[in-house]
Amino acid sequence: MVIRSAQFDDVYFSAEDGLAETTHVFLDGNNLPAAWDGQDDFTIGEMGFGTGLNFLAAWALFEKKSRPTQRLNFVSVEKYPLSKTEIKEALAAWTGELGVKLDRLLDMYPIRVPGPHVVHVTDRVTLTIWFGDVLECLPEWSAPIDAWFLDGFTPAKNPDMWSDDLFRHMARLSHDRTTYATFTAAGFVRRGLLAAGFTAEKTKGFGRKRDMVIGGFDGGAARPDRIIPQSIAIIGGGLAGCAMAYAFKRQGIKATIYEAEDSLASGASGGALGMINPKLTAKPSPQADYYMAAYAHALRVLSDIDGVDFNIHGSTHLCRDDDKDRRFTGYVENLGWHEDHIVRQGRDLYYPDGASVSPFKLCHALAKGAEVVLNHTVKSLSDIKEEVVILANGYALDDLIDGDLSLQSVRGQVSWVKPQSNINGNICFSGYVTPKTPDGFHILGSSYQPWDKNIDVREEDHADNIRRYNDAMDGNIIADDVIGGWAALRTASKDRFPIVGSLKDNIYVSTAHGSHGIISSLMAAEIIAMQLIQGAVPAFRSVLRALSPMRFHKY
Repeated sequence: MVIRSAQFDDVYFSAEDGLAETTHVFLDGNNLPAAWDGQDDFTIGEMGFGTGLNFLAAWALFEKKSRPTQRLNFVSVEKYPLSKTEIKEALAAWTGELGVKLDRLLDMYPIRVPGPHVVHVTDRVTLTIWFGDVLECLPEWSAPIDAWFLDGFTPAKNPDMWSDDLFRHMARLSHDRTTYATFTAAGFVRRGLLAAGFTAEKTKGFGRKRDMVIGGFDGGAARPDRIIPQSIAIIGGGLAGCAMAYAFKRQGIKATIYEAEDSLASGASGGALGMINPKLTAKPSPQADYYMAAYAHALRVLSDIDGVDFNIHGSTHLCRDDDKDRRFTGYVENLGWHEDHIVRQGRDLYYPDGASVSPFKLCHALAKGAEVVLNHTVKSLSDIKEEVVILANGYALDDLIDGDLSLQSVRGQVSWVKPQSNINGNICFSGYVTPKTPDGFHILGSSYQPWDKNIDVREEDHADNIRRYNDAMDGNIIADDVIGGWAALRTASKDRFPIVGSLKDNIYVSTAHGSHGIISSLMAAEIIAMQLIQGAVPAFRSVLRALSPMRFHKY
């Protein structure tokens, strides 16, 4: 099947043989696999993810022609992401060569919302796709690129991409051994590459195409070495800390978790069931960008971990006033989500991918492979022997730093209620209710009580949870339906946004994840891990600034 772009009236790959074209133009054109010989890691940057054919071919070659200790990072951008069905149909001709890898890509393919999406397809191969315009996404890239695949649609039909800005940002990310290859030999493309500091050599094109262009970066700095820390201490064994251990494990780095209590997930991360929902704003903002990426990331990560009670069943957000109606309209109209993933149902809003997971089981699954030291209270940073420290111990971390992040504890109590026939997915209002847990009860919550550190379960909080549910749902839950409950302390910041990033030399922070702690912790861990190893950080710079501890104080 030869698939064609409706936006650019152009084919995604050659009608003669797309896989052979990829091999000739991009793999051979960048001298792969020889180019990654001797490198511990190799990063390919691509313009135009399309069907993913170039990625799959590079992955297959890397699997055959690399050492077991090498890692491949493939960073790509796509303005008009295809659906899983479209990709599967387009690549059906190569299921013999790529079938297992294609299945894996489709299993982990991101939901179509704008922004960066990290896909760990194997322990050694990571794909980072940015859904958005190349000239908006490429300036956000930070990792050095070893080889470029310039595979946007033909310059005559997509001239906006093949611009001086593109070539300038390619130069910014290139070094003295960076190469590139492109199917086009258009004169203005060659001139733009030359002006940006690249060489440009015409060579034989694929099939009936006479010419293509290959080259390298002329006069760039030496390829920077990636610095991998030899030892990492993670303070805190809740979701934030365990997610950090998991992110480091994906990069082949071991870490040690220090937890003050006698079990992981002993605090607010110990719930029986937590919801997977985004937290959006009516207009584009760093906050919306962060939570969109975090939501999509969590769905991928959780689908890849067994034994954590992860289920997709949709999330309905009820609309009971005009202000919320305006916000819901803004989400749909302004944030660029594909209609597959966000739906107005009357005035209500529905996320088909909404899900739930056991935070307690998730913490233990994420921490597998890490060294865990329980009943260990870190009283001073000077007591830590590891090279890098990750502070993920909630509001208690204020006691360990020379500064003040003004962290706030927030008490929340949930009620466990008997099965209700009308609850089959997540339902959110001024509170929320989950589907049934594996133990057969719904979780109804949650109270919100800043600074109250008493975690005894209270009958008055059960009554308040019931009242808010009954008001929103026209329900008839009564006190006798409550079979138990649980209270814990979450951590929040002054501006109700997570605090994520470098605090000072070799000290990083992941905290204040609040009521969206599951998705936020997983995304924060990915960001910090990439910052630490100078990798492809999956976040806009505006998001990193909004998350940074430096927004409160200079340390």
